[in-house]
Amino acid sequence: MSLPQDHRKAPLELWRAASAPLRTLFNLFGAPEELAAKHTLTGPVYHLILNWLRCAEALMRHLLFIEASAYPPGVASTTKRTSAQRQRREMGFDADKPEEWRVCFRLGAEESQPPAGKWAKPKIYSTLTTPSLAPTTFHSAWPLAERFEALLRVHNDPAPFARRLARRLHAAPRVIAALLNAPAELAPRIGEDVFAALRVICGETKPIFDSS
Repeated sequence: MSLPQDHRKAPLELWRAASAPLRTLFNLFGAPEELAAKHTLTGPVYHLILNWLRCAEALMRHLLFIEASAYPPGVASTTKRTSAQRQRREMGFDADKPEEWRVCFRLGAEESQPPAGKWAKPKIYSTLTTPSLAPTTFHSAWPLAERFEALLRVHNDPAPFARRLARRLHAAPRVIAALLNAPAELAPRIGEDVFAALRVICGETKPIFDSS
């Protein structure tokens, strides 16, 4: 996975480290559209993908935190708002068109869980004749595919997400601690030295948003 030629504040080696878990997701489970096309995943596979996604998302939040420090308070959005009346249209979900998915990258702890009912899918249990065996659970693949697609969009073009995060952090620096939470698996997956360097840079970045 190659990085696009754009201007990034975080060191290139850290962005390259961010590519590693994304490549693992690709190699193990396919592209987001391939993952979505599976429709249903067994419990062990679902939780394995979820674990890799959480690591990749935590790493991406650290990088966005560094990128956000390049934007001063009151940074304006580059998106022009229009007063024209919006037309209502039906939204669909085509597994083979991830570029049309409406996805949202999770920027904080309060966004780590979807609102109740947003992705609610009933668990299906297989019928087992052996009482000692636990039932097999099944989960929808679509929420994971959407999170994977959101990760790819941030990786390929972090600037819009960094601007959004900068506005948020300048207004409420108290969310930094939650933003920089990381699962225990992240450091060994990207390398202890890389993780240590990432944390050092994030520590040096904090005063830009919180001078208290």
